[in-house]
Amino acid sequence: MAQGTVDTPIGRFHVSVRADAVVAAGWSPTGDDRSGDDMLLALALAQVEDYFAGRRQVFDLPIAPHGTPFQRKVWRRIAAIPFGGYETYGSLARDLGGVAAQAVGQACGRNPVGLLVPCHRVLAAGPRLGGYGGATTVKRWLLGHEGLGGIPD
Repeated sequence: MAQGTVDTPIGRFHVSVRADAVVAAGWSPTGDDRSGDDMLLALALAQVEDYFAGRRQVFDLPIAPHGTPFQRKVWRRIAAIPFGGYETYGSLARDLGGVAAQAVGQACGRNPVGLLVPCHRVLAAGPRLGGYGGATTVKRWLLGHEGLGGIPD
């Protein structure tokens, strides 16, 4: 497995690549800058840098997050939320066949490829900020970066 990190305006971001796909991504307080010479890892880190520099709105990377069939279904749906857009836990729950909004929230919380599958674009009813595994300050920053500032807690 190849791994690398990149510094962002809101902390150090870690990416792990196995075979031909990104399998993990998220904020990490520590970690090696880079292990392994992998072209996909280099591409993933470059795309994360481009996102934070305002040059990228869509990630174009193969991902293979490990999760249950339901979690992967939620993550596919979340991956379709466009830059600058959002959905609520409730609306996703209805779209996914009337499951509980809490189940959608739990799937978001277990997303192993944060930012690439943009769980920060999923909000509580109202809309309100809701929770976020990477901390609500990170969620607020990401939403502001995408033009969705001012969402209440």
